[in-house]
Amino acid sequence: MSQFFPSEDPDTTAGSVGGGAGSSGSVSGAGSGDQTRKQRKARTAFTDYQLQTLERSFEKQKYLSVQDRQELAAKLNLTDTQVKTWYQNRR
Repeated sequence: MSQFFPSEDPDTTAGSVGGGAGSSGSVSGAGSGDQTRKQRKARTAFTDYQLQTLERSFEKQKYLSVQDRQELAAKLNLTDTQVKTWYQNRR
């Protein structure tokens, strides 16, 4: 009967925990991969001015050319990628 209720079967529960360990094993594997990979940048906290400017620009045009995006990024002291990502998330 315990075969139908894995949470009551210690062997099955250990197996699922072991499965979790396998998952965390791959997480720790990913952790060691993080040392060789580029670290993820912290979430950007946009200033009120940056947000107002981005919103105004977005109202005028929903899609920016590469040149427009670079100019807006330079004006707001943001990276091209930050402006691109903001627009993608805003759409």
